[in-house]
Amino acid sequence: MTTKPLSPATESANDKIAMPLRIALLVLPSIELDNDELAALLPELNRTDVNSSGLGSTKGVSLVDSIVKITVDDFKDASFEKQLDRTISAIEDGKLVQLNTTEHALLMMPALKAAQLRIHPHAQLTAMQRANTNSNNTADSSLTSALAQAKRDGAHLSKLEQHNDLDSKAQFAAVHQLISQLASRTHFRNELNNSVALSPKQARSHYWFTEHHQARVAAISFNNGPQSVSFVIAQGTGFIAAKSLLNHQRLQFIVCGDNQAELSLAITTLAAELESLAAEHSGRSANTRHSENSDTSVLQAMVNNLQQYATAGTKAQLCAVLNASSVAAMQFELSALKAAVAKTITEQTQYKTPSGSYFTAHALGNQAEAGLAFVYPGVGTVYADMLSELHQYFPALYAKLEREGDLKSMLQAEQIYHLDPKHAAAMDLGDLAIAGVGSSYILTQLLTDEFKVRPDFALGYSMGEASMWASLGVWRNPHELISKTQKDALFTSVISGKLTAVRQAWQLGNNEPDIVWNSFVVRSPAAPIKALLVDYPRAYIAIIQGDTCVIAGCESQCRALLSALGKRGIAANRVTAMHTPPAMVEHHNVVSFYQQPLRDELPNDIKFISAANLCGSEPRHQAINNSSNQVGNQLDSQLVAQSIADTFCHTLDFTALIHSAQRQGAKLFVELGADRQNCTLIDKIAKQDSQDASAAALLENAPCCTVPMNAKGSSDAVNLIKALGQLISHGVPMSVTPLIDGLVREIARTTLLSKQRPNSTGQGQQDRSNAVASSYDTTSLKGEV
Repeated sequence: MTTKPLSPATESANDKIAMPLRIALLVLPSIELDNDELAALLPELNRTDVNSSGLGSTKGVSLVDSIVKITVDDFKDASFEKQLDRTISAIEDGKLVQLNTTEHALLMMPALKAAQLRIHPHAQLTAMQRANTNSNNTADSSLTSALAQAKRDGAHLSKLEQHNDLDSKAQFAAVHQLISQLASRTHFRNELNNSVALSPKQARSHYWFTEHHQARVAAISFNNGPQSVSFVIAQGTGFIAAKSLLNHQRLQFIVCGDNQAELSLAITTLAAELESLAAEHSGRSANTRHSENSDTSVLQAMVNNLQQYATAGTKAQLCAVLNASSVAAMQFELSALKAAVAKTITEQTQYKTPSGSYFTAHALGNQAEAGLAFVYPGVGTVYADMLSELHQYFPALYAKLEREGDLKSMLQAEQIYHLDPKHAAAMDLGDLAIAGVGSSYILTQLLTDEFKVRPDFALGYSMGEASMWASLGVWRNPHELISKTQKDALFTSVISGKLTAVRQAWQLGNNEPDIVWNSFVVRSPAAPIKALLVDYPRAYIAIIQGDTCVIAGCESQCRALLSALGKRGIAANRVTAMHTPPAMVEHHNVVSFYQQPLRDELPNDIKFISAANLCGSEPRHQAINNSSNQVGNQLDSQLVAQSIADTFCHTLDFTALIHSAQRQGAKLFVELGADRQNCTLIDKIAKQDSQDASAAALLENAPCCTVPMNAKGSSDAVNLIKALGQLISHGVPMSVTPLIDGLVREIARTTLLSKQRPNSTGQGQQDRSNAVASSYDTTSLKGEV
């Protein structure tokens, strides 16, 4: 067998193999970029002053004008391997190379030059090796050499791909796809895994998780007959631009006014604009092979609409948000809204459609109402493949989260994104708690950092209180609780697992059998259940929530209690003694567990509401950081830990918690976590209250509305767009910049990929280049991680 480097040797082969390559790679959005467009995407390439570094082009010529363009083809002596030889030779001479086929393109340059230009590449090529042999393990031979050149251990590869008998274009496409996956931090699943096909409900991709502080490194090998070639590619310091939440299939428009007449006028004006867009598209399609998806006019209309809202609409008394999948569908949504406006305003209700269009006549989230509350769900709401798409729309956020802590552990990714969705459902209590806090943390950072939404109140359902303190900038190092939760006996064996706290409370000896514990959701008020508890001393009411209760304890006694009650219960099949009397034995340990250092600057403008204030005979309807014994509304670590422990060890009356929040001023409840279970419960509580005169009088007919940020079974983008629409209609102060920036990128992408590209380099071409330059921001090709 003989092994040799892929590029021509200007030094000895052994030295060549020993030294890793340092080649920066950027995925180009189109193969047809001209120099003006490329310069607009990467303005750093306009520089002419890099000659002094010995890395430049001809004196006085910008780098973009000196790019060497090399095309891969299976004909004309332009195979992938031969063109790579030419590419590497050019790069070794300090040149920039655009390597492409008829479908894909890469920009390649020396990593040193990229660093000097402050370009953050999508990936780095660190090794390329070829092997010739008559044995059957040629791919392994070239791969071993490539790993040695890259100075990487094969056991630590994030991904390994091996392909057989591909032509040059297919090889380049595979390499391009791998670089794109690295640059988007996206792991794509195979449709078949161990002969088992993915189900229609399973995600086809998810975030590409890695061990904390460990970069993604991938290898790819091609085996063609007696020859093989292998590449080692590491993630770069940049990432592919964020996808736009809004596009041709996800339209959103906002109409505003200070009264019914102004809102109706805004609806009429938008209807006329949409009619014009539809006519313009129809006329263009009749004369050309024009696709609606290549038309940027509707995208620009959404940009203009959002900019108008950001400038003048945020203070409007009435705002309606319309969502649709096409211009025609949007026209239908607009007509339906026009017909519903008068009734909605007269009855002071809300209007919503299945597509997510929303209008409320009574805004609950504006500064005057000051009623915005973040609600954090408890343990057990996480589900398989949750939030699997979100990173594609907010890559910078995920990069930040990855820098700050162990994102893989925070979401319990190995179980949540396991190929068998049953793994997520079978997670133990500690892992469920970690993943629940993780999902809440991500959604909170998304809403507060990206969209600048600030709550007036915050509360949690059960262990959702821990999510609240972790997510809203109270604990200094919330990530430290991850390993602690996995290892501490409190979660592994005391109130879960062997239930040692329960054994102690029940005075069970070591030789007595394991406790068979379960919990059941039963549709019943608490009073008739409480009346029966004396006959079933090892069954407890754990949670009271609207028209249902959760009973927990010895499974046989719980079932007997349900039989005596004449009710059927839904078994949760989860072992946890939280919110039962045996948990009180561990109160001091819970305090110790959650006594964490707090940040120097605390969000004391947020009123933190805890169920702890409702424990005991005299409930206190006030925020934890607004107690009479608190100086200046300041939080401290003991107070936070004590409140969690009190909630943890007492029966949770979620109905009373929501009523207490309403009495303090909370009106608009936004659920930040996996699924929408809290929203469903709060909606039921509000419905009950509306039918109960005494409850309505106690709450002084306080309004109540819910907004879920996530819902199982729907796409992350659709969930978020709907939630943002409701917040806008409720007058919540927020930034729509992420929506505008996404649309600007989508316009540029659509322009680049348009099939109507002029054939000449005349005025049409120049106008198109100018459009790209004005609309594409400089992070579209690269962004710092």
